[in-house]
Amino acid sequence: MKEQNPKKQNGVTLIELLIALAISAVLIAGIYRMFIHQQKSYATQEQVADMQQNVRVAINRMLREIRMAGYGGKNDNIAGVNDIITKFGDVNAYTNVITPENDVIQDGITHDRITVVAAYEQIGTLKADANAGDNTITVEYLNSSPFTTKNSRKKYLCIDGRNNYEIDIDNVSGKQVPLKAGVTLLENHLKDEPVFLVKAITYGLKKDGSGIPILYRNENTGGGGQPVAEYIESLDFLYTLTDGTQTDSPGDPKEIRGVTVNITARTENKDPELAKVGDGYRRRTVTTFIGMRNMRDDPQ
Repeated sequence: MKEQNPKKQNGVTLIELLIALAISAVLIAGIYRMFIHQQKSYATQEQVADMQQNVRVAINRMLREIRMAGYGGKNDNIAGVNDIITKFGDVNAYTNVITPENDVIQDGITHDRITVVAAYEQIGTLKADANAGDNTITVEYLNSSPFTTKNSRKKYLCIDGRNNYEIDIDNVSGKQVPLKAGVTLLENHLKDEPVFLVKAITYGLKKDGSGIPILYRNENTGGGGQPVAEYIESLDFLYTLTDGTQTDSPGDPKEIRGVTVNITARTENKDPELAKVGDGYRRRTVTTFIGMRNMRDDPQ
């Protein structure tokens, strides 16, 4: 039997092993770089999706509430006696159904601001019939009473979207809601007619405690501006008037018949792929036109 020579056994030399390790390192590095790139790409797309969602949230809520401006009675409507501003004089210091403010600077952000007045919030329905000349109504609240705290900025009511009445906020007792002294119902109202709070709602931009630019919504009842959407950098309004002209600073807000909203949002973080382009953030701008259906010239 022939013996094997151990010197002739097959195996991997040190040089071959080093070459294999080097090739493996190059492959792993390539795979790792591809993985990191995909992760960054995914993170960027996620931020873009969040940004687009922010824009949708911002524009949708503004669109609904701006479109409702004047519901319950616009400035100097043909009927006259039921007009919100004519009845109340002002709603929390706002003397127009639409109050435009151009190039406002807040927290270093130059933007446009808008305040719209309407019968926005249905708080309940009439619990019983009420007759013309009555000074008190009974309200069946949808949820809890908004009058549990005596906030004098919540004293404007609209019944059935037609008639506006200021209430005696200090003497509201449960479901019994007295009108202001000397104020009486203009007409008969039936049980289950809706009862609304008339509000003046402001939209604008500011920075939160972390310095993030946000779109805020303020009901002007003492709670301040509440955030609607983050990373909103730009807000501009263009107003279409009765004669078809457009301006960002209407001389007479009663002439407004349409509002064009331009809003720009950015991503939370910079995109590495845009490191040499601008400031590195991705942005989206949305433009929407809102027809003011309650500001038309036909009777309310």
